Amino acid sequence: MRFIMKGATAKNTCYADKPDEDYFFFDEASGFAMILDGVTRDRENGIYPNPSPACRACNAFAEAAQAVLLNKSDASPIARLKAAAYAGNEAVALANEGFSSPFLPGTVGVLTLFSENKLYYAYIGDSNGILISNGTMSYFTEPQTAEVHRHRKEFTSDEIRTVICNNPSHPCGYGVWNGMPSSAEFLRVGELPLSVGDKVFLCTDGVDPFLASLPAEAVAAMDADAFLSRAMAYLRPEGHMDDRTAVVISTFE
Repeated sequence: MRFIMKGATAKNTCYADKPDEDYFFFDEASGFAMILDGVTRDRENGIYPNPSPACRACNAFAEAAQAVLLNKSDASPIARLKAAAYAGNEAVALANEGFSSPFLPGTVGVLTLFSENKLYYAYIGDSNGILISNGTMSYFTEPQTAEVHRHRKEFTSDEIRTVICNNPSHPCGYGVWNGMPSSAEFLRVGELPLSVGDKVFLCTDGVDPFLASLPAEAVAAMDADAFLSRAMAYLRPEGHMDDRTAVVISTFE
């Protein structure tokens, strides 16, 4: 089975001074693809932090994860994905050394390896992994902040960011790669069989209403650029949007 990968990203429409804090990377030769979504920071005196701490976290994670997954290894795909996630989180910890706020910069995302006729994945947070096969669209990721959003009025922003984040003992706990070792408790991994003609979409959160508006065949017909362009056009009437990023993987004989 062969894989063709394409990626695209679109900057947020919220603020001119807020950079695109998403990140994507793929390498067809190694069968590796990933998306990252940096956690938005607070504005300081009306100004967004520059340089962006979220971008720094994304870049640190990406560089370390790529080094692991682009290196040939006899380890199993799942073991390699876990090693990449751990290395990425450790790199974020180094990047965050000396950071004064308890709200640590971080990122969420999905890492994937494609090998023979299988998709292997690892993720944390709310980014989406979607498989379209035989006319059916299904998610292989689950949003980790669902309980936080459901009970949002019960917590302050500080509690959500510093008490609930990466806290496996909290009923609303969710994961972020921000350098905390406890983020490993929220790492989710798995594998899925693939067939020729299947499509895999990795995309940052916020596109669910757009996806729900279309049949699987219409989504499968789009490449990454078309997907983001149509998603942004569909969602923009509802107001300002965060960054949007997608990697689309197509399977062939």
